[in-house]
Amino acid sequence: MPEDRARRRIHDEVAAIAEQNAYTLEILARSLEILKQALPDTFLGRKTYEPFPSEPSAPLQDDER
Repeated sequence: MPEDRARRRIHDEVAAIAEQNAYTLEILARSLEILKQALPDTFLGRKTYEPFPSEPSAPLQDDER
């Protein structure tokens, strides 16, 4: 009987290790997919577009002042 308990305990540990390995491989695969993505640009002052040209300012009329 004690030998049977030891075998069951070893079997449970082997099963737990296999489950942890599968989880680790899943996390690793997801991490690799994230790392394959382009790096985000965090520079807030970078211009990724050209602003619209502004209209020439017309002189203000007397009634607009």
